[in-house]
Amino acid sequence: MGLFCQSRQQKDRIVEIDIILNEFASPQEALELGLMAERYGARGIWSSNYGWSRDPFFTLSLLAHQSSRIRLGPMAVSPAELHPLKMANLLFSLNELSRGRAMIMVGGGGAVLQAIGGKRERMIRRTRECLEILKGASPDKMMNYNGELYKVWGYQPKWYTDTPPLIYFGSNHPQSRKLSTELADGLITSDFVVPLMKDFIDKAHAELQAAGRPVRDFRISNFWAWHIKKDPAASMREARRELMLRGWLGEQYFRPFLDADEVRLMRAHEQDFLNAFLRGTDVIENVPDELVTKMVRNISFVGGLDQIEPAIETLKAFAAAGLTEIALRVHDDPADAIRLIGERVIPALR
Repeated sequence: MGLFCQSRQQKDRIVEIDIILNEFASPQEALELGLMAERYGARGIWSSNYGWSRDPFFTLSLLAHQSSRIRLGPMAVSPAELHPLKMANLLFSLNELSRGRAMIMVGGGGAVLQAIGGKRERMIRRTRECLEILKGASPDKMMNYNGELYKVWGYQPKWYTDTPPLIYFGSNHPQSRKLSTELADGLITSDFVVPLMKDFIDKAHAELQAAGRPVRDFRISNFWAWHIKKDPAASMREARRELMLRGWLGEQYFRPFLDADEVRLMRAHEQDFLNAFLRGTDVIENVPDELVTKMVRNISFVGGLDQIEPAIETLKAFAAAGLTEIALRVHDDPADAIRLIGERVIPALR
């Protein structure tokens, strides 16, 4: 992936590392993997939220109690699936258990919403009201909130901790970005390559300034797939299998490195990418291998151990673009992935 030239000031910027656990992690597994990540100096652990997964707040409960430094939170929870009052209770409970280290990524609705047959309707209004409720809750003053979609009467969580949780909005869209800069503590994009990330962050910073909020206090992260393994072939198989999830194959995420014909071919065979994912196979029918390889190499970290140094350089480019942290999604053999990230990547970014 091409890198930006960095000034001396940009080189001094660092990007912190978060780890996203898969949807199958149990509370005990999250505890073990989270403590490992904490020892290596990772900033945070995210628990994936799917219709078929364990509850992400519950998954993090043991880690919240037994860890001492690492941040932890569910990713992503939508007000279309969970009323903001219940979301607040769960989030503040996790924050109390972790002694002020909880975070959450609020989303418009994804896998859970699909599983319950819901619709992504009035996403911005829903999220605005959700953020207003989460940010407005206080142990000192009773909340009476009368929104268009959500009502909260007599809410005063007296067990709310002095250190509030970090509240992110997860989305790639301009409207969502603007809402984040008005109300949230940060935003999380998904699968943005460096050129797209830089443009998105520049616009977010302008919107923060327009809202009268300091840029330095706002967190910006990016969901990014980690597939690097000792076995390059196993890495490539995993990356190919998961490729459908990369921006749901939205062409805007691939335009920086695919030509127009390649983009058209990719979109014409979206079902073939989906079939590979659903079948759990790396065989993507009807799509040339060279195109698949080009896609995974540019929109994820993939390959053998010789790809760690290029990954580090890309992370430095993300930092130079203004990213404050990056959320690395680990897949098969998560302990091995966290060990590689902890031993080789985190020290190189300090």
